[in-house]
Amino acid sequence: MANNFYHEIIKNLQVGYAYHRIICDVQGTPVDYEYIEVNKAFETATGLSAETIIGRTVTEILPGIEDSEFDWIHFYGEIALHNSTGEIEQYAEPLRRWYRVQVYSPETNYFITLFYDITKEKQDLAEKTLLLTTLHDIVFEVSLDYHFTNVIVHDESSLFISKDAVIGSHIADIFSKDLADEMFSVFETARITKKKHDFEYKSPFPSDTRWFLAEIFYPENKDFPKYVVSIHDITEKKERERDLQETKEYLTNLIQYANAPIITWSPDFKITKFNNAFEQLTGRSRSEVMGQHLELLFPDSSKIQSMLFIRETSYGERWESVEIPILHVSGEERVVLWNSANIMNSEGVLVATIAQGQDISHRIKTENELRASEEKYRLIFENVPLGIFHFDEAGNLTDCNDNFSRIVGTTQEQLIGLCSLKLPDKNIVKAVTETLNGKSQLFEDSYYSTLGNKTIQLRAHFAPLLSISGHVIGGIGILEDISDRKNMENSLYLEKERLRTTLLSIGDGVISTDSRGSVTLINKVAENLTGWCQSDAYGLPLDQVLTLVNEYTRESCDNPASRALETGEIIELNNHTILLSKDGREIPVEDSAAPIRNQDGQITGVVIVFRDFSDKKEKQEQIEYLSFHDHLTGLYNRRFFDEELRRLNTPRNLPLSLLIFDVNGLKLTNDAFGHIAGDRLLKTVAHTMQKMSRSDDIISRIGGDEFVILLPQTEIHEAKELAKRINNTLRKEHLEAGHVSISSGWGVKTDIEEEIDEVFKAAENKMYQYKISERNSTRNEAIQFIMKTLYEKLPREQEHSEQVSKISGAIGMALGFTNEEINELMTAGALHDIGKIAIGNEILDKLDNLSDYEWLEIRRHPEISYSILSSLNDYAPLANITLVHHERYDGTGYPKGLVGEQIPLQARIIAIADAYDAMTYGRPYKEPMSAEAAIQEIIEGKSTQFDPIIVDIFLTVMSENNNKL
Repeated sequence: MANNFYHEIIKNLQVGYAYHRIICDVQGTPVDYEYIEVNKAFETATGLSAETIIGRTVTEILPGIEDSEFDWIHFYGEIALHNSTGEIEQYAEPLRRWYRVQVYSPETNYFITLFYDITKEKQDLAEKTLLLTTLHDIVFEVSLDYHFTNVIVHDESSLFISKDAVIGSHIADIFSKDLADEMFSVFETARITKKKHDFEYKSPFPSDTRWFLAEIFYPENKDFPKYVVSIHDITEKKERERDLQETKEYLTNLIQYANAPIITWSPDFKITKFNNAFEQLTGRSRSEVMGQHLELLFPDSSKIQSMLFIRETSYGERWESVEIPILHVSGEERVVLWNSANIMNSEGVLVATIAQGQDISHRIKTENELRASEEKYRLIFENVPLGIFHFDEAGNLTDCNDNFSRIVGTTQEQLIGLCSLKLPDKNIVKAVTETLNGKSQLFEDSYYSTLGNKTIQLRAHFAPLLSISGHVIGGIGILEDISDRKNMENSLYLEKERLRTTLLSIGDGVISTDSRGSVTLINKVAENLTGWCQSDAYGLPLDQVLTLVNEYTRESCDNPASRALETGEIIELNNHTILLSKDGREIPVEDSAAPIRNQDGQITGVVIVFRDFSDKKEKQEQIEYLSFHDHLTGLYNRRFFDEELRRLNTPRNLPLSLLIFDVNGLKLTNDAFGHIAGDRLLKTVAHTMQKMSRSDDIISRIGGDEFVILLPQTEIHEAKELAKRINNTLRKEHLEAGHVSISSGWGVKTDIEEEIDEVFKAAENKMYQYKISERNSTRNEAIQFIMKTLYEKLPREQEHSEQVSKISGAIGMALGFTNEEINELMTAGALHDIGKIAIGNEILDKLDNLSDYEWLEIRRHPEISYSILSSLNDYAPLANITLVHHERYDGTGYPKGLVGEQIPLQARIIAIADAYDAMTYGRPYKEPMSAEAAIQEIIEGKSTQFDPIIVDIFLTVMSENNNKL
């Protein structure tokens, strides 16, 4: 009975009711929910019928619900799983309605929802908000105790603080006390009067420069008493008002402080404004004239006539530059040029007249004076000993004097009216054109007069003629015939230019003196060398400007000018002469001083010609150094050694010992690591010899890898000890090819009769014997060191070399090779890539595909391997195998392009082993293949890349070893 009772209540509820079961995935996360029971109000509220939804899940009924912005399943799931309650207002996108939903979980995994359709409520609220925000920028609702209870705004960013921060705040929390108190007064007035009141205020935040208008209204509502405040942003209005005020002040100041006199008067001719310039013009203060009749300003002689003219024109729009005299307070009359305009109101009625004046008294006086002086200037124009002509703004000659006619060789009648811009002379045309553009011109050149049929040398000056307003209205040209002067100047110039060119073209320093030895001239080269400029050096004694000392003794050299003046002969400067410049430089110089004689043969001075000897001296020293020194190590060379051997071959230097050294493995180092490494090896040896030897021992490099040390007055046991110290020190040095090794030999001359060449040969023989005895062990050690270096440089190469050696040995065994042949084949396989030691890691380790140049570098490694191994007796048989292991059976391989059996059998075997391991191991730029894929590649290369017989044997070997060699 009770259940039926409650069921009927739920069934007839006006609130939408639904009972659900939550559905979770294996992790216990809510992923769906099932409808168990709904009432009629739920069907009405959602538009979903009970028949279609009971027993089905929400994702079946509303497939798009998972994509809604609000996660309904998660929200319900959290309540159902935790037996909690909840309430939410949310827009249901699949149903396109707003709901207020109350949720309750009676037991775990189940929940009940009560749905209230609030779509109409939300629409009404949205329409209200839209209306309010359309009519007003912001609407506040304020309680009687001045707390903000609601904010309605279309764009929340227009608020000075967030909407949430405003609601609940007191007005005094946001605005300053003074501003809040003022607001409270307006609020109270609006409440009492029941009328809307306005209040303007600036934003309370310093960073916000906006102004607002608040319209405050107190609606009569006993149930919900409150203030409604509509806010408008009036910043733009405030800025316009400020701009208008600033413009008004600007115009007032502009008129008041304008340079031109300005006055305004009313329609009854009473003065209303009077600026500073007008005060100065009349000598009267504003207090004297403000409100006075305008006739106060006019002299008695023109008062009636002036006022009559003003009355007649007062209803016109403006005057056109009328001259009316003004009376200065001193009694002086001043002529003023007036311009005026009438000021009308919006109805076209005259309200005032404004006039601007210009005192032209001085100009009129000047014009009178100008007319008085015109005659004077006309006389000057006619009688000046220069040719003068005027031209108008079109370039036409309007006037000229008699001298101009004489200079150009024609009459005034022919010249007047002539257009100067059409003359054939480019200088005249350019000068007239520039003058008409407002630029003065001055030039000197030859001019051919077509009318006078003669050529003259002219000095011409052109200047523009300007109107009062500053516009060019023509120009004036002044011409002077300078033919005679030019001829003389040309002669002097040519002579001077010859001397100047000669002086400047000399690459040596030149200084000339007078008969007392004081400097009269110094050219640019001499200025640079001595540090003295012409202006500073002029008149100084030569010794002060040209300071010369001996390079070695540092004693002053004789003054060359004094000696030339005394002897009258050319004086050569001594060798090893140094010039001490003014700025502290020391410059080697050479050359001579010679006397200057006049036409009577008397000496009037001296000219010293000298040059910087630095480059020449440095080159001589470099040549001398290079002729006796080895350019790489800096030691003495073979030429110097031979000369020193002869020089030291004397009794006083006995016993004369010598040591000969040969650097082991130089070629190997060059082949494996490049010539830079080889040079480093030679420099290390040279440096060690210098460090271990005495300062007076002679150390020379006499060949590519041979060194010799000459030891005068040295016993043989001392020489041997030095050789031993050098060898021991070098063994501690580790370079690219391992520790440094040298072979040494020695000899000594104790008897003056003994031939020094025989001593040299004996030392050389000992050195060669030592080199032969050490050769194999040293070179074998070098090969091992190179391979070790290669493995450190490229760790993958060790495994690759071992695999190639192993696979090659297995193929050789299958071919029936002897043990000795298999060992040789495996050694060749292990060393086949030794040449990669000389290839840069940036190529060997490159991840991208190799460029053409990089492939050429990679393809060099067989030849490098050959060079390294062929220099060693023990490895020479392997050199040719490593050279051709990249040849192809069809002849398209490298480096020789051999075909078929032209390729040594061992190289054909290594080619297959190398290819297989490279494919299965991979490369930086290529992923490794499986053994099966690599074997298929070998098969596809049969008879093209690889020997077909060896391919078959390789396949057999791989099969027997389950493809795991």
